This record gives sequence, C-alpha cells and structure tokens, in this order.
Amino acid sequence: MCTITLHPSKKFLAFFNHNNEEHLIFYYRETGVIKKILTRTFNLLDLMIRNYSKVSVILLQLHTKENTKNNKLITGFIQKLKQQLKSYYSSKIGYLWVRERHKAEAPHYHVAIMLSGHVCQSTFVVDTKSQTLWQTIIPNGFSYRIRNRIYRISRNGNQSELRAVKLRLSYFAKKHSKEWSNHTFNCFGMSRSV
Repeated sequence: MCTITLHPSKKFLAFFNHNNEEHLIFYYRETGVIKKILTRTFNLLDLMIRNYSKVSVILLQLHTKENTKNNKLITGFIQKLKQQLKSYYSSKIGYLWVRERHKAEAPHYHVAIMLSGHVCQSTFVVDTKSQTLWQTIIPNGFSYRIRNRIYRISRNGNQSELRAVKLRLSYFAKKHSKEWSNHTFNCFGMSRSV
C-alpha cells in the first residue's frame, strides 16, 4: 500500500510508504504528488539495484524554446541516448523523464538515467552525449547542468545515498507544473523494464 504521511515539522516534505518502508519525499501540500510516477520510479530504481550491486543515477534537465503539442522530441532523444549509452557502457539502461511547464511558454524535461555503477562512475559521458544529442534534435534548446547530478548507490553499502536519490527523484512526481490534465499526451515516461 502506497500511503503518504505529512512530515510533522517540514512544510515541503512527507513520508511515502513503499514496499512497507517509509521514504522521505518532496511534497507540495497544495497540489500533492502523482503516486503513479512515485511508485513506478521507486520500482525502477529497485529493479536496477537488483540487476547491479552498484548503480549510478544521473540527472539531466533539458529545455525547449517553444511549446510542443506532444513528447516526440523527448522520446526520440531517449531512444537515441539509450543506444549510444548501451554501446559505450554495455549496461542495461533505466530512464525516467517528466515534462513540466510552469509559467514559461515552453516545457522543460527532468530526466534520470540509471546505469551500472561498475562501468559508469562520472557524469562526463552522459553529459556530453546528451548535450550533443539534444542540440541536434532541438538546435535552439539547451541542456542545463544541475548541481549534484550524480548519485552512486551500492546495494550493500551505506543507504544514505539511496535515501538521497529517492528524495531527489520524488521531485519528479510533484503535480505542480505538470500538464497532467491534458489527456492528449503524457507528462512522464520511463523504462518498462531494464
């Protein structure tokens, strides 16, 4: 059962019960979160950790300059990036993206890429390939390098990094700034398997 309990003293935090464990998440009390995104994100991360004893999660933020009526740009980008990363790393690839548009005319995308931590230990290759590819797909778009964009998780190590990445990824599930009410396209996409 996936329940959410508000944090007793922190306004933008809550606890999410997933697989009978409490996880600290970002939570906007006015709008809440999309539980489907949260649950599937945590399930994907758990699946990657079952496949690899070390997992690297790299976060990207991709911007467009004009509004789009669908997600063809991001889905095309993800497919090409997965091909490039698989050939470079020989790793299974997990991914998650969410589309947001707050007050700006154009949407932006938050993206998480999950790879074997045995072969990927820095953001350099993912950053370089994604930036080049995004510029090819959207010449007037840009890739913003967010701070603290890599998390290195060890299945048997200190669980603080796992807690930190789950908190960070919970931001992807916030309802605020999602075009959730628009039924013509999704506001998120992710790997169905790895």
